[in-house]
Amino acid sequence: MLAAVLFAVLAAGQATLAARCAHRFLRTGDRLPIVPAVVCAALTYDNAVLATGRWIGAGPALESWSVPRVVAHIVLTPLLMPWARAAAARAGVGWVRSRWATVAVGVITAAVIVLGASVELNPLVLEPREWAGTVRYTTAHASAAAVLSPVVTVLVVLVAAIAVWRVRGYRLWTVTTVIMAVVPAAMPPMLITNCAELVFTAGVVATAMWLSRPVPVGRGRYSGAASRSVR
Repeated sequence: MLAAVLFAVLAAGQATLAARCAHRFLRTGDRLPIVPAVVCAALTYDNAVLATGRWIGAGPALESWSVPRVVAHIVLTPLLMPWARAAAARAGVGWVRSRWATVAVGVITAAVIVLGASVELNPLVLEPREWAGTVRYTTAHASAAAVLSPVVTVLVVLVAAIAVWRVRGYRLWTVTTVIMAVVPAAMPPMLITNCAELVFTAGVVATAMWLSRPVPVGRGRYSGAASRSVR
């Protein structure tokens, strides 16, 4: 019971982050919060299904609801890589604006999505599993492709976050990304990993909010580059 409630709390947290991004986009027209909004919305659905599995139980309904969970992790999570490159570019990190960086991130993103889809979704076979009184459907077979998507995504995002830290002195994005890199590596219970996801996405959203604010020209060491990147 407690685990299901905690998954519901995590769903509410992700929904709040998604709503924050949507509000910023609707108010300013800035497209930077779009990808974080989509990822947070997907994680809202993910945690909501995990929370309701206890009461629905194993069966066709929960299995069909679980399909979008798996697909979203494979297809949507890697989108944070090109987003991170764009965010770093807006922050004034010069090398991420180069053609080679743009192409490299695009190729890595496409490769991770294609590999994950070809291995995990062809065909997609789900089986029920129980944990701490919750019931969920997950892929019937473990594969390196399932691990590759989040690992590569977090590494690319971490590189961008560290670059922004070095250029602008902004640490929050790096700290939350490091948490996302370290916690799953310890192979904790799924609930702890999802808590780390909330911390990670909170850092992503906070960074998007920070970068979507107009930067007063003439303030700070990097104000010139930052103001040009915001426009």
